[in-house]
Amino acid sequence: MSNRPITPLGRKIVAAILGTTLLALVLSFVLNLLPTVYAYRDSTADKARAQAELMAVTLAAAVDFNDAIAASEDLATLSLVPNVSGAAVYVGENDVFAEYGVSPSYRSGDVSTIEQGISELIVVSPINSQQQGASVVIAVSLGGQWGVVQSYLLTGAVILVVVFFLSARIAGRFRRKLGDPLEELTDAVRTISRSKDYTNRVDYESDDEVGVLIAEFNEMLEKVAKRDAQLGLHSEQLEETVAKRTEQLQVKQHELLHNNRLLLNEIKKRAQAEMIREEVERINRHDLKSSLSLVIGYPELLLQGGNLSLEQEKKVKRIRAAGYRMLDMIRNHLNMFKMENGIYSLNKGQVDLVEVVCSLEEEFAPLIESSGVRLGVEIDGQEVVGDEEFIVIGEAPLMRTMLRNMIQNGIEASSRGDKVTVSFQSKERKTLTVANPTVVPREVRRRFFDKYVTHGKENGTGLGTYIVSLIARTHGANVTMNSNETSGTALRVAFRDGAGLVEDQPAPMSDH
Repeated sequence: MSNRPITPLGRKIVAAILGTTLLALVLSFVLNLLPTVYAYRDSTADKARAQAELMAVTLAAAVDFNDAIAASEDLATLSLVPNVSGAAVYVGENDVFAEYGVSPSYRSGDVSTIEQGISELIVVSPINSQQQGASVVIAVSLGGQWGVVQSYLLTGAVILVVVFFLSARIAGRFRRKLGDPLEELTDAVRTISRSKDYTNRVDYESDDEVGVLIAEFNEMLEKVAKRDAQLGLHSEQLEETVAKRTEQLQVKQHELLHNNRLLLNEIKKRAQAEMIREEVERINRHDLKSSLSLVIGYPELLLQGGNLSLEQEKKVKRIRAAGYRMLDMIRNHLNMFKMENGIYSLNKGQVDLVEVVCSLEEEFAPLIESSGVRLGVEIDGQEVVGDEEFIVIGEAPLMRTMLRNMIQNGIEASSRGDKVTVSFQSKERKTLTVANPTVVPREVRRRFFDKYVTHGKENGTGLGTYIVSLIARTHGANVTMNSNETSGTALRVAFRDGAGLVEDQPAPMSDH
């Protein structure tokens, strides 16, 4: 327990009682003083109004006969009225006709008014005479209210002293009744904290909360004493157990060191194997790319040479498309790892997504024919003719891979006779949507973009939608999937604002 000094609870009880009493008395004085002052001012105002009305009747004849001397004599009778500091008779445009003492200020009017200030009030009463705007104005001092306040405060101070003395005596009795037992309890707690002797008890009995607290404290001390004894016994047993476990731990530590050495050797072997595997993969990718140059190059030469029938040209383009698809797969093998780890650096440029879809349409021709599915392309709700453009900023090969997976996912999920629609929207944010009438099963909707998630596809790998989301996130785009029984499934990619043309960019990039 801390040894810092404490404020006894008994003092706090006394302070609370006296503070509450003083606050109540002060509030009572204030709340009674305000009505008293208000009543004094109101009574003075009533008397001043009656005096002004009486003077208005008295002065009517003097004003009618234009006798200023008589009017002044009538006003002089106000010297017999206490607290009147000045009076005046005004006629016409605020002209002083007669006055007594200091002429009070006056604002013209034919209505009785009373203007009250802090220490003075002014009463205006119109005079019923032939003179237009004739009024009598009387200024009455309110200095007597301060005498009322002083008398009230003096009486209140005497009452405050008496009540404070009585409250202090009563608070002292409460302090002894409540504070002494708590002080005894505090001393006992401090003694037990220092000596750790739990046999001490607090000798106090009462039927109030303090008595219950001390009784429970004594009972708690008895329980603590028993537990302390049990703890000492357990401590001895624990020391023996710790000694045995320490010996076992030392044996395990030697075994762990041995296993660590074996693990380090295994890590070195696996690191070497990983280096060999990466080198083999690099060589394989190089060899595959070298072989694909022929698969891609020869169709280009055949198409440039001409002299091909429409059917032959169509098949040569499909061979070229298959070669490019294989080349994208080889490139994306390493790119996916970089994108997953957030270290991929985009080679941005202008990409015409309409051109990409048109080239993929040729690539998907065999799959479309065999599945009996139709493919449609729209821009802002209008069917694409062939010369439209939809430009975004990104890396062309990755955009092509993303579109390929979106379209392939829609075709493979559709049934014969269904239509897969690729639509572009450019009104607010540029969006790409691939929709098909088939509903995604509920068990995979929440995990639709997760890796290796597939359902109902015989040769599905669960990587198509994962690659779509990976490429979209790499480009800073948002990808979502909506699926319901009414409209089917829509896979939507929303590009960032301003994903249009930028300066210092080349013309729209080709697919490869």
